Amino acid sequence: MKILVGSPVSLEEFETIDLFISWLDVIPDNARFSIVGTSKFFIVGKNGKEWRKGYEFGIADTGINIFVVGGDLALYPEVFYIAKENDAKLVVGFCEIQNFIDFNFVKAKFWAHTQETSLASIVLLNFLGKVHNNIYFPLEKTKNQTGVVAEGVAPVFLELKKSFFSSEEAEDV
Repeated sequence: MKILVGSPVSLEEFETIDLFISWLDVIPDNARFSIVGTSKFFIVGKNGKEWRKGYEFGIADTGINIFVVGGDLALYPEVFYIAKENDAKLVVGFCEIQNFIDFNFVKAKFWAHTQETSLASIVLLNFLGKVHNNIYFPLEKTKNQTGVVAEGVAPVFLELKKSFFSSEEAEDV
């Protein structure tokens, strides 16, 4: 599974990808599925076209169940448990952050709940006009055993084995 988190400009390098996640961008033609959103709403695209819309939270079935959440709801730990109850394998959050304390708080919260529930998570934080892409996996699924796959403003490309979300086996990322 090929996943790109961040700017669609990076998509030009790829013929196709499986999942594109970004802060309110266009839905690209060369992504099988796209999730673009803000802290208020999100849009799921399928093969370059708008497919579904959601407000605050919802499940996007893109071959794997993805729990998408935005705004203040993303701050609550219950989000991860609701996601797990709905057989989600990935939590995607969109948050608008106003200060440095909240910025670090949200990142820490997503990392901690990823470890506690063993769900992978991607949180896009719009902090002072820049979108930060933060990707967290369970400790045992990362090479350095930290659970942090990426944190920063640069686009992130991941290529995962098909079994990554379906098996308990560790895979280094």
